[in-house]
Amino acid sequence: MVMRLSRLILLAVLAAVLLDGAARGGEPAWTRLTTDGLHKQRPNWSPDGRRLMFTRQQGITFRLYELDIESGEERRLLPGDHLELDGVWSPDGDELALTLNKPQPNQSDVDVYRFRLADESLIPVAATEKKLSHEEYPSWSPDGVRLAWTSTRDGNQEVYTSRPDGTDIIRLTNDPAHDAHPAWSPNGDWIAFATDRWGDLEIAIIRPDGAGLRRLTASPGLDDFPVWSPDGLRLAFTSSRDGNREAYELEIASGAVRRRTFHAGIDDYPAWTPDGRLTVVSQREDGFDIYVESAP
Repeated sequence: MVMRLSRLILLAVLAAVLLDGAARGGEPAWTRLTTDGLHKQRPNWSPDGRRLMFTRQQGITFRLYELDIESGEERRLLPGDHLELDGVWSPDGDELALTLNKPQPNQSDVDVYRFRLADESLIPVAATEKKLSHEEYPSWSPDGVRLAWTSTRDGNQEVYTSRPDGTDIIRLTNDPAHDAHPAWSPNGDWIAFATDRWGDLEIAIIRPDGAGLRRLTASPGLDDFPVWSPDGLRLAFTSSRDGNREAYELEIASGAVRRRTFHAGIDDYPAWTPDGRLTVVSQREDGFDIYVESAP
């Protein structure tokens, strides 16, 4: 009798999980884009949707790679022996912004650079000289006129913007909290970021001039890595609010949150294709690979 009750309880729990997933829209069908299983970070699609850039970790080394979607071929993007992270395409697709270690390697002092694809030149954007600080996680404005990034140059990690050549720096946040991972909205009106100013990591938005700070999430877990949908109506982000790191979607107008992944493995670093399909780094099979929501 006890065994039968235990089995019934287990079946009820499983049914509740399945119903919860169905009620929230469930998981989409996924297409697996990489298969090596090595840890990956921050996938980012080219403006034409034909190439996918991502960071691949190999031991203690991080490198930026590009995947050609049509051919399936991968190639490393930068020459040299640098630590490379957080690559994002410029709106015109001609340049990358990225986090890079100094030309004289020092992994405790990373900076933001641009990489011009035509001549493979590296151009500093936010690079502190003779000072240990972290400038990282760039995000382009939709018109390509400015970049948002974070820095510890003033002692605490804050969000800044500048022109692509590093001039006209504007500090957007000024709080003892940890502010990280900025993402510029498609209409240019907002910058989303993760912050622990309310206790744990939550998602907030702020105007490009530092005004209008607005909290978007309030959960018992860690909410991080916000990315705007191409239409600017939603934010995808990762959260541990339900006990496991999963991808979620927040509707800006209503504040409604919908869970997008339902898997025992970690789903992290969400991104959007130019046509609005979700992309994640997932542990659902062998190791960590990149998956994109299959085209309808």
